[in-house]
Amino acid sequence: MTMRAGALCMLALTALFLLLNRPAYKGYFQDDELDTLSWAPRAPAGSFVQGALTPQFFPNNFRPVGHFYFWAAGRLFGLDFPKYVAALQFLHLLNVWLLWMVARRLGSPPVPALLACVFFALHMALFDAFWKPMYVFDVLCGTFCLLALLFWTQRRWVLSFAAFWLAYKAKELAVMLPAVLLCYEYWLGKRQWRYLIPFFAASLSFGLQGLMLNPNKDNDYTFRFTFEALRRTAAYYSGRVFLAPYLGFLAPLAAFTGRNRRTWFGLAMAAILLAPMLFLPGRMFSPYCYVPFTGLALALAGVAESVGPVPVLVFLLLFAPLDLREMRSRRNATLALDDRIRGWVAPVRDLARTSPQLDGVVYSGDLPGFAHWGVEGAIHYLFQDGHLKVAYGGDPAAKEILQLPRVAYIAWNPGVRRSIVSVHTPGMPDEPYIDFDRTAPVWQLEQGWFDLEGGFRWTAPIATARLHPPAGAHRFTMRVLVGPDRLSAAGPVTLRLRLNDRELQPRTLTTAGWQELSWDLAPDDAGRVQMTLQSDPPYQPAEGRMLGIAVGAFGFPTDRF
Repeated sequence: MTMRAGALCMLALTALFLLLNRPAYKGYFQDDELDTLSWAPRAPAGSFVQGALTPQFFPNNFRPVGHFYFWAAGRLFGLDFPKYVAALQFLHLLNVWLLWMVARRLGSPPVPALLACVFFALHMALFDAFWKPMYVFDVLCGTFCLLALLFWTQRRWVLSFAAFWLAYKAKELAVMLPAVLLCYEYWLGKRQWRYLIPFFAASLSFGLQGLMLNPNKDNDYTFRFTFEALRRTAAYYSGRVFLAPYLGFLAPLAAFTGRNRRTWFGLAMAAILLAPMLFLPGRMFSPYCYVPFTGLALALAGVAESVGPVPVLVFLLLFAPLDLREMRSRRNATLALDDRIRGWVAPVRDLARTSPQLDGVVYSGDLPGFAHWGVEGAIHYLFQDGHLKVAYGGDPAAKEILQLPRVAYIAWNPGVRRSIVSVHTPGMPDEPYIDFDRTAPVWQLEQGWFDLEGGFRWTAPIATARLHPPAGAHRFTMRVLVGPDRLSAAGPVTLRLRLNDRELQPRTLTTAGWQELSWDLAPDDAGRVQMTLQSDPPYQPAEGRMLGIAVGAFGFPTDRF
């Protein structure tokens, strides 16, 4: 294969990769990314190099290479998600090229090296690594591991050590790289062991620090050196190799396809780099295969040398349907969650652009797949304030924050797939009408209200709220949802309503579904009104809460509602 033919093949592979993964540009940030981006406004100002090398940026930052990327990207790209994807996919394609360079340097012929690149470039076990910016830590670790190996084969010891150090500072599994270099020297190198001494010394230092100073004593980040942990992780990661359960356990059989030392080296490299992940059963994620799969790809190149490229090409063609199925499944789930998170972020971003300086933010409503640390990271990033007081609505701290002079309340509404945002500032009058599909003035809800659920809130058997009716208000309305489970468990429900000292006519509800209730009132200019709602009999589902009625809206209708 000529250099021109090789370049054309790599361009064709790049085009195919970009074509298959173009929907990634329609995606959006998820919880870990927004949390990591929240570091950006807190990092020092000034030039990129000057700012990121100051003491405030590095202390306790155990992955400074990846965090520097997010710090720089946060300033350059803001929330322009396609630019993050473009940068991530550029790094992945750079790694494909580095894999080609390493394979050729190890002695693989052009066609086997190209097949290895195809396997690594398009393998959908690595889907998140080129779709989700958070996995730039794995991608950068792969970049520097490949560079360290390439420099080592060129006998450029200092550059190899520098790349090894950067790989470790991108992600900790690079601590195993000296063992990979040892395998290279044994099978493919000149057995110049003395140059490995600084690598193993640094690796030993990194490893001991990681084990002895690890603050995670009993959580998902704790190493579990047990047979049960190994059983779980080995079963999971073996299923990622060929995207079928346990099929990856057959990969070591590649060592028997011929006496090819490059195959042995690639298999050893994959196993060595995967080893730390095998003792973290609480952190099993497919993109963690990214760096080990560089070794697996090198092993595939060795197999293609031994048995010929045609059988390997046939294998890749037979594997393609599994790969495409994985891509479609992951793509659909990822984009669906991304759309929901975009719906959460957009109103909050608009608020951050237009609101006065806030003293605190309270959020409520659970968006599955969007963890609380991502919500709080997004708030800190959007408001460019890492010290802004933020709390979940169910936490005790939320009550204190809601008493602050300038506070925002963010409620996720799964019915409309958007967050509902309200702001309260000193002197702001109460709303006359509250529709949980549109507004979230939680400061007007006093006693007996639960969290937002799909455009409504459950009340306790007695709930109170305050309203400020417009002048001459003569009608009060309420929209409630009566569930069939409530009717079957507790029978008809009677609502008793009081506005200040006025008792309104009770209403008994006997049918399930949404119901609009209305009461005619004599005009009253009394100003603020306290509403008291009592639901009889109470309803206690299996979850244990004592409930009243599900309320979607209530108050004095205006032109706005």
